[in-house]
Amino acid sequence: MLPVIAGIEGVTLSSREKDLFSRLQPAGYILFTRNIVDYELTRELTDELRALTSGPDVPIVAIDQEGGRVVRTADIFIKLPSAAELAATTSSHFITQAAWYNAQCLYTLGVNTNFAPVLDIGSTRANALPSRCWGHDSQAVTTYAGVWNRAHVRAGIATCGKHFPGMGAAECDPHFDLPVLHGTRDSFLQDATIPFNALMPELPSMMIAHLLIPEIDAELPTSLSPVLVQGFLRDQLGYEGVVFTDDLCMGAIAKRYTPAESAAQALRAGCDLPLICHNACDHLEAAAEAISRLPQHILQAAESRIERFRMGLHTRPPMPFIQWREYLAELCAFNEKVPALVAPAPGSPVQDY
Repeated sequence: MLPVIAGIEGVTLSSREKDLFSRLQPAGYILFTRNIVDYELTRELTDELRALTSGPDVPIVAIDQEGGRVVRTADIFIKLPSAAELAATTSSHFITQAAWYNAQCLYTLGVNTNFAPVLDIGSTRANALPSRCWGHDSQAVTTYAGVWNRAHVRAGIATCGKHFPGMGAAECDPHFDLPVLHGTRDSFLQDATIPFNALMPELPSMMIAHLLIPEIDAELPTSLSPVLVQGFLRDQLGYEGVVFTDDLCMGAIAKRYTPAESAAQALRAGCDLPLICHNACDHLEAAAEAISRLPQHILQAAESRIERFRMGLHTRPPMPFIQWREYLAELCAFNEKVPALVAPAPGSPVQDY
């Protein structure tokens, strides 16, 4: 097993992808809008990914399906309210319903892991997060994201809290460049990491932000920093679940490292699954070579956590076509009940993938 999450380029697998995935055995895959144009075709794609995976555990098949401007299923008429819109209702019922509708779509597509909820504390800064956050204080984020997370898990979809240690105060979008935040571990514990700490027992996975926090590690981005991942998240806070990086093809990392370099460094830092989301076939061989040179204790620790995570994943039968049409009608009626927010959010590549 190669401890990497790989992006796929189209709606079907190319011969090159089939060969690489069969040989290298990535632990999982991530879907984007480019992969989802028809729900039956998407299910055929995810079924093929499972068929290419050897061993008893199913692969991770992940997606960023938060709602609002981060929805990868718009081309098959699945749109959901944003976290900010759901939080504005102050209704646990609406939040639970939204999570349930989301989960129904994902398991029909053959997706078993959702890279959500966002646990960053919202701000007005021009980063990638406006409208994606559950509130502007730690209590609101913890409360509303917790309701959403528990409903998702009950419906059979694994979740992922992101972006540790909290990047709501970032002044720039990591898709373009590396944000710099200032603060000590103690200052993060008193504010930005509160939702992560509160929900940690029920989060099977977390995702590390791409940030530079000079007071914690002046040299390495958080996603590649042993001080942040192993020292802070694992040793100090005691988190034992799977840790993903954010996409290593983002400008924050890609301007400084090749995907092979950053994937190996992320594992060295204490992450389990680096994400190579774009043009993965151009990087997987080099990443596999770099990862193979890591000390065995690092690889064995990551493999153990990945296997435990994958054992909890579920694959359910897709909805029949008639049931799918009924689902779409119900979802449309639900969306009409949630008032839309009119405040514009700054553009970010995250909404276009």
